[in-house]
Amino acid sequence: MNEDNKTVEVVKPVPLKNLPDLKAIREERGLTTEDIFLKTRINSAILNAIEHGEFHLLPAPVSTKKFIRIYAETIGIDAEIILAHYQRYVDEKQVPEEINVVKASAALERKPFSSYLRYILPAVAIIAAVCIMYAFVPKKEPQGIVQQDVTKGVAPAPVPPPAPAVKEPLPEALPTVPPTTAPAVIVPKEAPQTPDTAHLNLLVEATEDTWLSITEDRKAPFQITLKKGEKLSRTAREFFVIDVGNAAGVNINFLGKSLGTLGRKGQVVHLRLPQQ
Repeated sequence: MNEDNKTVEVVKPVPLKNLPDLKAIREERGLTTEDIFLKTRINSAILNAIEHGEFHLLPAPVSTKKFIRIYAETIGIDAEIILAHYQRYVDEKQVPEEINVVKASAALERKPFSSYLRYILPAVAIIAAVCIMYAFVPKKEPQGIVQQDVTKGVAPAPVPPPAPAVKEPLPEALPTVPPTTAPAVIVPKEAPQTPDTAHLNLLVEATEDTWLSITEDRKAPFQITLKKGEKLSRTAREFFVIDVGNAAGVNINFLGKSLGTLGRKGQVVHLRLPQQ
């Protein structure tokens, strides 16, 4: 047989039995596509494509064959029945591509070498012309070398000598003024304040949680519970009346002086400041 008359023989497929009604089989089992999805996690679009034989809507063959086996097992039929129809679809889809590849290869083999010369010769001529032009074109010297030679031939400009410094006349000495002594300021001594007119200052610092009741002059009592570390500052004009619920839990300063330890822990103490 002549190579120019090559043909590809395509084997006709053996007819298959019709694909069973998968939807009817599924419904006989009392299953819905939602039930199969919940069990297999195969989405309803793929399940419907398998049931209706719409194989062109399915993903790659590796994944599709796996889905078909899981679907067939779920509805209780032999998976090979569906796989045979799907494989026939895959084979028929690939046959035209193989035929086109064989025809293209045969056409390349039949094409004589002389037909390629009309493309090769012009390309070789262009490459040769470029090489000849590059060989005969004079090369330009780098501009940096010329600039360097010109720089060397120019003599440096003379630097003028510095101008002599002009001495400024010294300022005349100012007449010295004898220091004057400021008059002493006499500060009158403050008269001692009596408890009747001066403000009385009270500072209470809690070392433990302590209940306090403080009466300032003739006002209503002020009651508070101080936490450990808290401070309380009060003022009065005449006197303080203080009730302490935990004598060992406070440190009282009156007029800037500490009263020291007031008593035992948990002891109730009654004070009047200043003492009568």
